[in-house]
Amino acid sequence: KPAKVNLKSVKAAKKGKVKVKYKKVAGAAGYQIQYSLKSNMKSAKSKTTKKATYTISKLKKGKKYYVRVCTYKTVKINGKSIRIYSGWSKAKTVTTKK
Repeated sequence: KPAKVNLKSVKAAKKGKVKVKYKKVAGAAGYQIQYSLKSNMKSAKSKTTKKATYTISKLKKGKKYYVRVCTYKTVKINGKSIRIYSGWSKAKTVTTKK
């Protein structure tokens, strides 16, 4: 299982955009970013990336979002590639610009 990632910052960028920064984790194949308008992360949307920063776009303006990140490793089992995920980081909140 890959190590948990430390979510550094979540900042509102241009209108409807949020910039997410997190610390790189050795041995991780990539990162999954989850964001939601609800603190319990119900109906959350996810994005995957291999970089240590990510800009989420097409968000609602002037709304409060909850963002969290986890890492994943890709492992081959019986010829199939399977992703193994770490636990989620603590969620951070951000309000998008109007």
